[in-house]
Amino acid sequence: MSNESTKSSDPKTPSDHSTGMEMDRSTGEEKTTKTKKVTFASKQANAPEEGFQKFFMNPMLSELEDRVKENTEILDKINKQMEDERRARLKERQTSHIPEPLKGSGQEIGDIMKKVEDLILFGTYDDDDEEEPQKPSCLQTLDEHGRLAITAHSVAAYISTLTSDNLKHFTAKVTSDCQLWLSRMLRFSEESSVVYHEESREGLARICRLALYQKFPKYATEGFEALYSRPPVIYVSAASMSGIGSYLCLQLGLPMSCISIVPCNTMYGANSKMDVSMLEKLITDDIAAAKTPTLLSAFAGTPVLGHVDTLHRLQELCKKHTIWLHVEGNSLATLAMISVPTPVQPAKSGDSMTISLGRWLGIPGLPHATLFKAADPALVHAAGLNTFNPQLKLNCLPIWICLQSLGHDGIVGRVKKSCDLAKLLFEKMEPISTIKAVSKEKKVEEKKDKVTVGDLISKALSALLVFEIVTPTVVFKYFTDTKSAGSEVAKYAVTVTEEQQEEEEKRAVYFDALNVWLAETLQSDNPKVDIHAVDVEKEGICIRYAPLESAQVLGTSEEDVETLAHSLESQVAILDATVSARSKFETIVDAQDKLQYVEIPNWAGLGAVQYIPDSCIEGELTDQGKREWNTINVELVHKLKSMDTAFSLGHVGGELTCVRFGLITKDTDIEELIGLVYALGKEVEESSRYIETMSQVIKKGIEEANDGLKTENNNRLSQEGVLRQVPLVGSLLNWWSPPPKDLMKGRTFNLASGRISSTADTYKYHLQVQEDTTSPPTSPTSYKDSLKHVEGEVTPQASDLNSPNRVEPVEEACELTEDTVVIGSNETEEESGPVSN
Repeated sequence: MSNESTKSSDPKTPSDHSTGMEMDRSTGEEKTTKTKKVTFASKQANAPEEGFQKFFMNPMLSELEDRVKENTEILDKINKQMEDERRARLKERQTSHIPEPLKGSGQEIGDIMKKVEDLILFGTYDDDDEEEPQKPSCLQTLDEHGRLAITAHSVAAYISTLTSDNLKHFTAKVTSDCQLWLSRMLRFSEESSVVYHEESREGLARICRLALYQKFPKYATEGFEALYSRPPVIYVSAASMSGIGSYLCLQLGLPMSCISIVPCNTMYGANSKMDVSMLEKLITDDIAAAKTPTLLSAFAGTPVLGHVDTLHRLQELCKKHTIWLHVEGNSLATLAMISVPTPVQPAKSGDSMTISLGRWLGIPGLPHATLFKAADPALVHAAGLNTFNPQLKLNCLPIWICLQSLGHDGIVGRVKKSCDLAKLLFEKMEPISTIKAVSKEKKVEEKKDKVTVGDLISKALSALLVFEIVTPTVVFKYFTDTKSAGSEVAKYAVTVTEEQQEEEEKRAVYFDALNVWLAETLQSDNPKVDIHAVDVEKEGICIRYAPLESAQVLGTSEEDVETLAHSLESQVAILDATVSARSKFETIVDAQDKLQYVEIPNWAGLGAVQYIPDSCIEGELTDQGKREWNTINVELVHKLKSMDTAFSLGHVGGELTCVRFGLITKDTDIEELIGLVYALGKEVEESSRYIETMSQVIKKGIEEANDGLKTENNNRLSQEGVLRQVPLVGSLLNWWSPPPKDLMKGRTFNLASGRISSTADTYKYHLQVQEDTTSPPTSPTSYKDSLKHVEGEVTPQASDLNSPNRVEPVEEACELTEDTVVIGSNETEEESGPVSN
């Protein structure tokens, strides 16, 4: 029963057959063990095997198992590493076209913003970038309105996620509000439309396309074939920015023959206004040549001078010939004022205008806007002046927010502040006789025999309501003869000789350099006032300040403009002193034998001179002479710059160098400066000549000293005997009978006199004994004493060389009696003294 129960309780399946066999085997062994009798002798026999198994085999197998496991893990790790490397190489090949910053799973936000900061400040974020980093810059300080404009861009991007219907309703409301507000604020037609664009020229290009569609109805379907028979003409002022004609042709696909440049009128001092009579003649000629006048681009404030074209006459001319009139310029900002200047009022009756609210109000991120009178909606859309995409219409959201934030009073206040700053600067410049206000228009008053009461009333109202300055743009330049500036055109007359014309051109180049220096100095001294140099036709280099473009950004105040005016007065005084002293400077330099006046027209300074060495005075200048010439003048400039930084090195003809004099003040003594250059030049020349012969003199002196030392050593050997020269015997003899101590130690060589003398006194008294063979020469009391005086010269002015910077008269090379060099010595000396040989 027990066996059957055991069998029934432990059934064996085929899968467990082997396990059952092992269990049976182990059961059989247990039975055998239980039945077998274990004796003491058997236990003694199995003890060594168990000890061997326990103390030797088991630890060895366990260690082997650990080693195998460890090696297996290493192999698995190597296989995994190799697999990862293989996958990395495969991924690198597959993503080789991806830029490095975009590879991987992305960068940290902090690292990305750090790159943005480096780009803003230094222009690069890579230390290995080969490009030279730019100078550190800073961002504009934003007020609350500027922060609102920046926030509006983020809000516009977020609003674009609205549903289509909600987005259309939102953009329709915003665009209609902006259109109504801008048209009423600028007194433009309320039926007008507005298009917003990022580039200022883009508005004009789209308006030109609309004018072409209106002028040529078949242009939309037939293209250029509709323009072939009577090609269009677009009239652009000569005062426009360069490249505007080619830009319009590229945008419209027209040849350059369709662009007509209208010259400016130079009457009454205004040289950037469009010449209306010339424009009328051009239109008549184009109509006679089977061309179609299409569009006229006028200015209410030219880009450089800020002059306003005669818009009322241009408007009459455009209505007569059905020409589209487009107006742009900074003076359009005055349309928002309560009292609009008279020359700007016709701009509101034009067909279109382009405004730059962001620049006028000092708010970043506001797009340009072009207002135009409504036409056929299909043509407007074809010209790119309208879009049905609601997301593109959100670019007017910053304007919509900022207009409400500023209000009409805030807008008028900012524009009026810019006008007041320009007016204040004009008033401060007026007393300065050498400053010419280029942008200020001369008023032409009509003479009337009788003055009526109406004239008096209108004059009083004009004084109260109308701005005296039409545009807030100030352009001026430094010129010594402003009263006769209008007569500059006389140089093209027949009576003017070529020499006079060449001299006038050099004078113009010189004054251009002075104005560039003046602009840089004023900008450096007044960082809150944006001043820069501009090139004006027929005027040269001028200085421009447009407060409407920069006053709100930089936070310019009236105190800053007054500081600018004071700085201008002080710098103009320096320029006046420099210009007035140029003729005297040239006369004094020409009277000297070793100085030569050099004319450098583009150098903003007193002038330039060249020191002529004696070897270069006569005969042709050889290559060796040029090298000597340049060496002396370069060394002369180095010495002069150590005394005064106003001196600098210049080049004439690309081969020879010269000494350039900087600007001077009213109290500067010109003769003292020229005398300083003459004296130092003479010293440098003599030093150069002295250095050339020094090597030969020193070589000869060394040979003489060596001969003397050799003779002295022979005499000493004959006196002391040969035994003193033997090492051991000589030491014994020197101990027994010391040699005399008053032997000759060596020789000294005087660089000034060329004499060789003994060093006995030097080692005896432990100091160098100076030879007082010559008396020091008397130095001149002033550098000007060394110059040749010009006949008819008056008493020189007081020197402006301050006592700390005053240098003593330079001694000649023959006076260097203190410079001595030890040539040789017979034995060493532990104390300080000449180096022994």
